[in-house]
Amino acid sequence: MHSPRTRMELLRCRDALAAAEMSDDLRELADDLLDRLMGMHDARRLNGPVFLLALDSLELVPGLQASVQALRAAVHREVVG
Repeated sequence: MHSPRTRMELLRCRDALAAAEMSDDLRELADDLLDRLMGMHDARRLNGPVFLLALDSLELVPGLQASVQALRAAVHREVVG
């Protein structure tokens, strides 16, 4: 979960968030969650249950579904091999 690939997918998710149409409140909440995930990733504190909970939440944000699927795939490859 701490690979450069996961970090890259988190950044792509942030780009998708910037391009998606949604309320300011939803954008701010999703942006805060992505900030937290990136901070945890950089500090190597990201773990499976936390990451999955966050992805479940981000998946509900309009326009982020494809990015969340890519994040799930990156983590799956890293964990399973």
